[in-house]
Amino acid sequence: MMEPWFDFSLADKQLIRKSWKILGEDMEGLGIRIYSMIFNQCPEARLLFPFMKFTSDGKEKKTTEFSFQALRFIQVLESAIVALDNLQSLDVILDNLGRRHGKLESATGFQAYFWVTFIECTIFQVRATLERNRREWDKKSTDDVVYLWRMLLRGVINRVELGYNTDIANRSQNVAVNGNGRKASVAAKSMSIQQDQNGVDHCDDKHSGVISAIRSLSPFKSKKHSSGSQ
Repeated sequence: MMEPWFDFSLADKQLIRKSWKILGEDMEGLGIRIYSMIFNQCPEARLLFPFMKFTSDGKEKKTTEFSFQALRFIQVLESAIVALDNLQSLDVILDNLGRRHGKLESATGFQAYFWVTFIECTIFQVRATLERNRREWDKKSTDDVVYLWRMLLRGVINRVELGYNTDIANRSQNVAVNGNGRKASVAAKSMSIQQDQNGVDHCDDKHSGVISAIRSLSPFKSKKHSSGSQ
């Protein structure tokens, strides 16, 4: 179920945008810190990124691919900041993003609980980044904006997760439909063969005699055919 976006006040939006001036200074660095923490807290999430390289101790290498993926995640957050006055405009975009993650579920073993990990690791790094700027962010302001970021992230992830669940449901339904279709096809072929066989059994006497002779040579003839030939 799609949750309504949090009703941010004008003061809330100003505080979030103020925090973004700090967070957005190094989007790639923030993304890398978030992903590094995600992989540390949830190592199985590495399966989602087979193109990333990891060292022998399991730590990710800071490759171009890693940096690119980390930056893309932060760009999703940036889009939410840009659309802060009209967050509903993101609904379709985030739904489509979730559907792409649905494909990951079948390809790499994506798990729904990864969403919680993404939220918590992002919130942790948002707080850590702001706390390094104590001249502008005291404890109360940091606590206030972290709460607002959590509400914003919940809205983002909720829509991505809905798209993900929709894609998974569609895939399951398609598998079921295709399975029933195959069963129907096999049944139709079986019926067709039976009809052909019955047609042969009722052909003229000359052909019936030939068919009976052939059946008498088969070691796999049924009892029905055996009794019919006697």
